[in-house]
Amino acid sequence: MSLLNNLMAHPLDEGYAVAARTRPTQRARPRHRVILVIALAVLGFLLAVAASQNYRSAPEAEKQRKELITRINQADTRLADLRGQQTKLADEVRGLQAGGLSNTSSGAALQKQLDELELQAGAVAVKGPGLKAVVDDAKDANDKEGRLLDVDLQQLVNGLWTAGAEAISVNGHRLTSLTAIRGAGSAITVGYTSLTPPYTVLAIGETGTMPARFAQSSGGQWVQYLVSNFHVRMTITTEDSLLVPADATIALRYAKVGGPK
Repeated sequence: MSLLNNLMAHPLDEGYAVAARTRPTQRARPRHRVILVIALAVLGFLLAVAASQNYRSAPEAEKQRKELITRINQADTRLADLRGQQTKLADEVRGLQAGGLSNTSSGAALQKQLDELELQAGAVAVKGPGLKAVVDDAKDANDKEGRLLDVDLQQLVNGLWTAGAEAISVNGHRLTSLTAIRGAGSAITVGYTSLTPPYTVLAIGETGTMPARFAQSSGGQWVQYLVSNFHVRMTITTEDSLLVPADATIALRYAKVGGPK
């Protein structure tokens, strides 16, 4: 009976009570909480300082941005003026050249050869019938689907060359053997000029055969695949008269006077 009474009076072993009395008091938690509060306060202060600095520097950054845009627009205008002057001078040189070569039959034959070479090199503007293709991103285009890439425009242009195009321009920029169509971020560049959709592609050539040949080419099938599966927008029409400008970046770098020594 004494064992039962002792068990009822002391249900837990005395060792638990001894261990509880000898356990160190947990005073670390309040210290950890204080350190955490201090760290959060410092972090909040730093964020507030950074936000204040950004807010103060925002007007100056916007001012610099507008000044940079203005300088870029001025440089573009200056470049366009210089290219216009270059084209005017090139036309004058071409006129003098034609006048000098037209006096003899050999000169006339040489002038004809020069005209063909200038056409192939993109040094002169070309006017005539051809195809007009306008391609644009899908209406609901995003970063992954529905947007035209540089490779898509390359395929379109290559298809037109295969179809028999004699001269091609994209948004007014003449394509030559030295012209590259590349991607620059989210934009497509032709040469060194960034373009924005829609892209208007003019191709001068035989309108009786070009549409069918383009549809059968790999470039035409590529674009049609984009239209059918990614809802890229494209319209192709035949035109009686198109003007493909000359490549403004082409300049005469070397010349010599012919004739007997």
